[in-house]
Amino acid sequence: MVGTALIEVKEVTKKFHGIVAVDGVSFSVPTGSIWGLIGPNGAGKSTLLNVINGIYEADSGEVFFKGRSLRDKKVFDIAQMGISRTFQIAHVFRRMSVYDNMLAPTIFLKEKDSVVRERIDYLLEFVGLTEKRSQYAYELSGGQQKLLEFARALVTDPSVLLMDEPFAGVHPEIKAQLLGNIRELNGQGKTIVLVSHDMRSVSGLCQQVTVLNFGEKLAEGPPEKVLNDRKVIEAYLGEE
Repeated sequence: MVGTALIEVKEVTKKFHGIVAVDGVSFSVPTGSIWGLIGPNGAGKSTLLNVINGIYEADSGEVFFKGRSLRDKKVFDIAQMGISRTFQIAHVFRRMSVYDNMLAPTIFLKEKDSVVRERIDYLLEFVGLTEKRSQYAYELSGGQQKLLEFARALVTDPSVLLMDEPFAGVHPEIKAQLLGNIRELNGQGKTIVLVSHDMRSVSGLCQQVTVLNFGEKLAEGPPEKVLNDRKVIEAYLGEE
């Protein structure tokens, strides 16, 4: 069930050497929702995710999680608070096994080893990688590495999962796996912020979307309304 705001982005601006990547963007992500963040290349979507999870510090504005400011919080702190992240190109430990990749985040957990290992076994089964558990990560396909990163991001049982282009460049079977996994997670109450160029998937998954263009918020609302907005069509699809 969708509830009150879990993440609040308030007037966030991020610049790089004078270039404004994110320009005064605000939106609120309700608990239990799948929130889409879309826009053309260079719109500021990944930069905004990087601000939310602490990779970048906002030049102005603020991000709140469960009512607490994330200002001056490091990536480690934010992860421990309950925000996990996947990347457009999967960040896995290529020279470690699939199982050891899954173990990596558990160094910070205070749960019993038996509980953690049971969760890892469940998550590997969840994404269809159980039979790959002993393989090195570099032996996996690009899509399988995305599945591994996705499963690893869930090991800490986060409240929010930020996903950057999870469907980009993956085999249709892996895309179907991810779509099913995301729906199931959301059904269990997980909140997901999804960056994607796959408009069909965005429309099918997200309750609300925010559209960025040149770092500014261009539109916001239900996917069926936003994707028919003339301004969005012109900016995102390049139509005249």
